[in-house]
Amino acid sequence: MAQEQYQYFATVYDRMMDNIPYEEWKQYILWLFYKYGVSPCADITELGCGTGIMTRLLAKDGFNMTGIDISEEMLKVAKANTAYNIIYKLGDMCNFSLEHKQDAIISICDSMNYLITVEDFTKACICAYYSLLDKGVFIFDLKTEYFFENELDGKTFSENMGDFSYVWKNKYDHVNRIHQYHLLFDFVADGRHEHKKELHRQRCYHASEIKEAAITAGFAHGAVYDAFTFDKPRKRSERIYVVLQK
Repeated sequence: MAQEQYQYFATVYDRMMDNIPYEEWKQYILWLFYKYGVSPCADITELGCGTGIMTRLLAKDGFNMTGIDISEEMLKVAKANTAYNIIYKLGDMCNFSLEHKQDAIISICDSMNYLITVEDFTKACICAYYSLLDKGVFIFDLKTEYFFENELDGKTFSENMGDFSYVWKNKYDHVNRIHQYHLLFDFVADGRHEHKKELHRQRCYHASEIKEAAITAGFAHGAVYDAFTFDKPRKRSERIYVVLQK
């Protein structure tokens, strides 16, 4: 994920994403932790932690949390909002290291989709593998091709938030499986009207690519679920969760 993708967006991200049911998503992660034997006081690292909402929720539940993100702007927001003893680190999810091995590593809100090459996706899995204790788990979610094609492609979203407004344009490249988000912001800063543009890209990953990356990384076991269930993914699944166990 390119660092420049989250500049102005970082300052308003939480307000634009206030429809995400983070508490419900956290509960699902807790179910996965229970299913895969992650202890209630485990050491957990979140990759692509962004503004730290999930990191804080899990810290509140007693986990020892570390958050890693490539965006300095997102981490500034995360550090300003935390009331817990969370370690935040500026780093690339394809090339990170930790002081000690973790019980679990998680990555939610489709952060793994931001890795737009199979090589980078595999590198992230390898880093996670070597950062985990034996039997540790790497849990991440992915938006699906069905979602990119049917819920986003060709659609434009816009909203006036009072102190700023945005236009969000979407385009999916079916051949290369790359989705592009064009974000245009209008806001007032220091008494002047300003415009900012950001381009975000995400990739759709097929099951064979996920499996090959997991095997290359060295994971012994793996499972894929339709998001927020323990069911197999469906053709119309919009988001999936992958659990890889060392």
